[in-house]
Amino acid sequence: MKPAPFKYLRAETPRHAVALLKEYEGAARLLAGGQSLIPMMNLRLSRPEVLVDIGRLPLNGISVNPGSINIGALACHRQVMTSKEVAAACAIIPQAMRRIGHPTIRNQGTAGGSLANADPTAEICALAMLLDAKIDVLSGNGSRTIAAADFFAGAFTTALGSDEMITAMHLYPPPVRHGSSFLEVSERKGDFAIAAAGATAVIKNGVVEEARIVLSGARSAPVRAQAAERLLIGKPTDSKLIEKAADAALEGEECYSDIRASAPYRRDVLRCLVGRVLAEAWGKAGG
Repeated sequence: MKPAPFKYLRAETPRHAVALLKEYEGAARLLAGGQSLIPMMNLRLSRPEVLVDIGRLPLNGISVNPGSINIGALACHRQVMTSKEVAAACAIIPQAMRRIGHPTIRNQGTAGGSLANADPTAEICALAMLLDAKIDVLSGNGSRTIAAADFFAGAFTTALGSDEMITAMHLYPPPVRHGSSFLEVSERKGDFAIAAAGATAVIKNGVVEEARIVLSGARSAPVRAQAAERLLIGKPTDSKLIEKAADAALEGEECYSDIRASAPYRRDVLRCLVGRVLAEAWGKAGG
């Protein structure tokens, strides 16, 4: 397949990029790593009239500060995955990102591009929800910051305006020693996930002080299992509590069906994954 005809433009600066988006009134798309957009164009599922190449803009920096991990929008997945500073601050990030596609995709795909694409089971989107991300966005009217909880509006849909681009994301892992785990199920290694779950936990004297759980594959966007989180906090760790939390995480979640899996299957898989990630996170946290 070949894409429909389009005009190619290269942005010289971030402000130039958003000016071009504004000029072409929703007919333009940003091109970063191209790992999602180009296949969709080749299948003619996406037909932008203009491609604005932002791949050479200086937005690929990574920094780790006390309490936050800051990732430029154009940092490729491999760059984040192999950062020793990121791994030391929050081990779940490289653990999850190792599950992204194949080496070529990890070398070319970008953090900001994956966020903007908003695939329901994309690993970076799940991490954004789990780690309370804040996403910096630029437009011709200035900049703003969007919380991850407000960013994902549904499958492949975000709060971004037609003339806005992501410039960076900020992740906020637990500020003290914690355990974490991320697991997913796919048809084959490197395929899109059917379902995924991640968890972080802070354990002190055998009691859960903080817990976060994210589900991918339950809804059309990643979601925090807040009922399960509340159930865990302040409780002593044991296997029965994990079972109760796994049930609470899926209570009221109907999940969705598609050509790869039925809703009941996704629900069963997610319940199992929640139990496993909690057990692993507690073990790493000393629970």
